[in-house]
Amino acid sequence: MQISSIYDTQFKQWKSRLTELLDFLRQYGERRITLHGCRVLAELTPDQLALPGVSLLVATVRGQNGRQLAGVSFVSNFGKETCLVAVHPLYRSKHIGTALLAAHLERLGALECCVACDDIASLKMCFNAGLAAVALTTSPKPTLLLRALQSTMSPTISPQEGELLCHSPS
Repeated sequence: MQISSIYDTQFKQWKSRLTELLDFLRQYGERRITLHGCRVLAELTPDQLALPGVSLLVATVRGQNGRQLAGVSFVSNFGKETCLVAVHPLYRSKHIGTALLAAHLERLGALECCVACDDIASLKMCFNAGLAAVALTTSPKPTLLLRALQSTMSPTISPQEGELLCHSPS
């Protein structure tokens, strides 16, 4: 698995890539990706990727036809405005989401996100990435605010290249 930052600067490339990423989030976000989060990403410009607290990462794996998209994650305002993660169903439970969040945390130095209390997989991903629950809200549904604490700056999971589709090289 490889985690890469998206930073295309040519408008034509950017719009095409952004459309691909938004489609991936809609398709594999399990209806848990907020409309607000998708709007923030849809309105993102290449210049905004250089702002503090903004990060757009993808996870890819090697497949028979080259690199394939396995996960997407976007953070704005260190996660206070938006924190999105989606992983393709074929690659879930392989710590790809954890690796994406850990990479955001490493890049940004701070990270927080809100996760519904009934979303056990996402909560586990956040805890594994070094985030801790710091608050609970109940409106409109029970949701935990998770934040990276100073003592939890290193993730517990560190996936390596070759873990997924690389068992039989193409």
